[in-house]
Amino acid sequence: MGQFPIEKCQVVWRKGVSSDSDRQAIIKDLKEMAVELQEAIDFTVKLSNRKMNEIKYWFEAGTDSRYTLSIYYDSHALAWGMLIESMETENMSSQVVGEIACMDPVSIRFIEDKDILKTEPVS
Repeated sequence: MGQFPIEKCQVVWRKGVSSDSDRQAIIKDLKEMAVELQEAIDFTVKLSNRKMNEIKYWFEAGTDSRYTLSIYYDSHALAWGMLIESMETENMSSQVVGEIACMDPVSIRFIEDKDILKTEPVS
């Protein structure tokens, strides 16, 4: 099993929904998740023809907010959704704060240009 090419990806952040220190902590965690990300990519595409599925990882970023990474494969778009979400603890609703953008494997783009805070490489 290979490792996910996280160094070839970027993180696109939504404006005003996470602090710079939270974003840096998340990127630090992402750099250490190449094996887990590849396992999620392999698992989601393998089972996508039978059943919709999603893998969710909790970041251990040591921030005040709780963040997750959700990965799923969209068989119609032939691409992955890789969303970074902030989890509200009171009602467990989530808000997308960013996404991983890649060309290989191809990822789906969710955040509109007008909502981009900044795009930064993970490496």
